[in-house]
Amino acid sequence: MAELHNDPPIIRIVKKGHGGGHHGGAWKVAFADFVTAMMALFIVLWILGQSEDVKRGIGGYFRDPTGKALLGAGPAEAVSNAPGKSVVKLSQIMQRYAMPDPGLENEAEKLEEFVEQSEALAGMKDQITIEVTHEGLRVEINESASEPLFASGSADLSPKLAEAIRALAAEYQKVPNKIIVEGHTDAAPFVDGSGMTNWELSTQRANQARAIMEGAGLSPDQILMVRGFADRRPRFDDPNDPRNRRISMLLVSDQGMDIALGRIGFAGIDDNEEPPPAGETQPKRNRVSLWATGGKDQ
Repeated sequence: MAELHNDPPIIRIVKKGHGGGHHGGAWKVAFADFVTAMMALFIVLWILGQSEDVKRGIGGYFRDPTGKALLGAGPAEAVSNAPGKSVVKLSQIMQRYAMPDPGLENEAEKLEEFVEQSEALAGMKDQITIEVTHEGLRVEINESASEPLFASGSADLSPKLAEAIRALAAEYQKVPNKIIVEGHTDAAPFVDGSGMTNWELSTQRANQARAIMEGAGLSPDQILMVRGFADRRPRFDDPNDPRNRRISMLLVSDQGMDIALGRIGFAGIDDNEEPPPAGETQPKRNRVSLWATGGKDQ
């Protein structure tokens, strides 16, 4: 007769494991942090290997992501504690100069229309250049091989040039900007013993232009300066090109006023264009223009 066993049954509960390969999502967070740190390290190393201009540009972006600062100049302030020195806020200066003056851009378009329609300027359209630069709105009237505007070696302006300047003076009376009148010559030297140089000649021609503008009704108070550059700012590559003989009338912008009065400095930028083909003369392009029209090479 079989024996009866009254021992309680053994119940085994087996818990299924995860094979040790997964312990939740914490490792993903740690890995993402590691990748982010490595990426930041590589970016820092890349920046350290760049030029100073690139470094300043990147620094300027992080200080002012809106893009109103220029190459490293951000919202920081430059403060001088020296006696008699005023506090200058760089952010205000950079925001003021980062973009062209909209008012002068509009005025340039008006002057372009005026040149097209004016009888006094008829026949001189290809000799007139209108451009908005960092200094302001500059109108230049240059001589041509077929249309001399100055008597050789003389400060006298031709009747045609004088009439054109009078017409422009009437337009300048409509704007509040100060005006700088500039004279330019070619590189042809004076005869030894004459006592004259291109410095005197360019300045005298600019002063003649100023007198004509004031005679046409322009207020003397609107003239800020009269400047003569001799042959030091040729518009065309050949320094003896007659088209380098010209008169410039600059409607001064806020930045141009600061440059003219020595409050800030400014250096031109060469746009590194390819040189013109042999035998051809093109306008020099080491002038920083934010907007330009007219003055096409003939």
